Amino acid sequence: MRHRVPSDIRRILRLVGLPLVRALMLLAVSALCGLLPPAFLMAWRASSSIRELAAGCALGLLLETALFALFTFHAAAFVERLYRIPMRSAIGFILRALFLPEWKYPVGEVRNGDLTPATRDSVLVRVGGPGALVVHESNLVLLERGGAFARLIGPGLQHLRPFERPALVLDLRPQSRRRQVNAWTRDGLPVRSTLYLSCRLRWQPNEPENEARLIRMAYQLDTGSREKGYGIDWAGELADEARAMLARRLGRLWFDELWSPYMAAMHAPPPAPQLLGEPSADAPTPEPWGIPERPPEDAPIPARWEEIRQEVRRELEQWIRGRQWEVEILHFAFEPPVPWPEVEPMIREAWLEHWRVPWRGWAVHLQSRAMREQVRQRELARAMGQRELLEAIVAVVQQEWPLGDPQRGLQRLLLRLVELMQHWSHPDAELLTPTDLFELVHHLRRMMQRPSSAGGSDAHGSPPPFPTDPGLE
Repeated sequence: MRHRVPSDIRRILRLVGLPLVRALMLLAVSALCGLLPPAFLMAWRASSSIRELAAGCALGLLLETALFALFTFHAAAFVERLYRIPMRSAIGFILRALFLPEWKYPVGEVRNGDLTPATRDSVLVRVGGPGALVVHESNLVLLERGGAFARLIGPGLQHLRPFERPALVLDLRPQSRRRQVNAWTRDGLPVRSTLYLSCRLRWQPNEPENEARLIRMAYQLDTGSREKGYGIDWAGELADEARAMLARRLGRLWFDELWSPYMAAMHAPPPAPQLLGEPSADAPTPEPWGIPERPPEDAPIPARWEEIRQEVRRELEQWIRGRQWEVEILHFAFEPPVPWPEVEPMIREAWLEHWRVPWRGWAVHLQSRAMREQVRQRELARAMGQRELLEAIVAVVQQEWPLGDPQRGLQRLLLRLVELMQHWSHPDAELLTPTDLFELVHHLRRMMQRPSSAGGSDAHGSPPPFPTDPGLE
């Protein structure tokens, strides 16, 4: 259990740490060291000579100087071995820490989000103050003391207290990062893109919450390695996270959806091609879908890329809020994702095949529709021909059916019907004449050529000629 130091003791320790008190203590020790030897010498020899008094004072001061040099050398050697700094720098640090804690020397420098090379090797970084640190504009420095955070300082000439040293540096300038993004689409095609990110830190002086978030963010990103400097590459960490988010977002899309320049539903079937001059339906024309008509390198930026950019930016801002980082995104963009050169020829061939298939199906559909229309027109023409034939038969029957002589009227009717049937049996009208009608014509011919009941056939058995009627010609 830790015991609290009484306030009186803390006050005494703070008083002893003042430079004036230390100087007075040094003078008191010097006077004591200078007066004790001569007093002892004079008492031992029982002499009051001024020369012996001066010799005793000189001996005391020499002894004091030797002891001080010895102690200082041993302390500097310890500091040299502990912090691995030159002996000269170690001696200077011991003297400044003892007698000049407010002295603004040595001076370090912070610029462009990091310590200068000369400052990195100085005693200010390896051991700490007292000293001064020149912090240029748009830089923040986190100071540590005894391995723990001490305070946050901003631009200006800042004094370092004893054993305070710069630990981390934050760059307040806008940062720009570029990352190469490699991803696999949903259908297993490798694509690549380039990501561009610009952002900056939000710093509000004299705002404890803002400074606390910046300090927490700096220590979260601190790797402990100082090979690359004391600056925190928070923008690089953010760019790496954005690259991972963009790769995951591209992996949720098919390649055709990624390169479609239109706002179409996912997995929607492509609309049927429309021929030039073909009447459009009353329904609204569906939006274009599928492969762009122009090559990918000449195609306009699809709206889907803008959707992806906005989604990734919102996800990145949400990630920043979850981490409680004081970061503002200024610009986020990425180049059009293109396939790797090894697979690009195969993708183009697949595109062409994908384009050919619906058009081939559409051509077959047009051919079948034309054949159906042709058959329909033929059936319609046959029906019209049959109607005309029936109307002609009715007209012949009405004209050639006399009431006075039924036998003669029947012969005239048969002759007219045979002539009418011979006209409809023409090769041009053969498709329009039903088969039953042809059988009827042949049957009538056989009836007309059959011998009469009076035995009017000749010796060879040939049927009598058709009766002719001059009125029929």
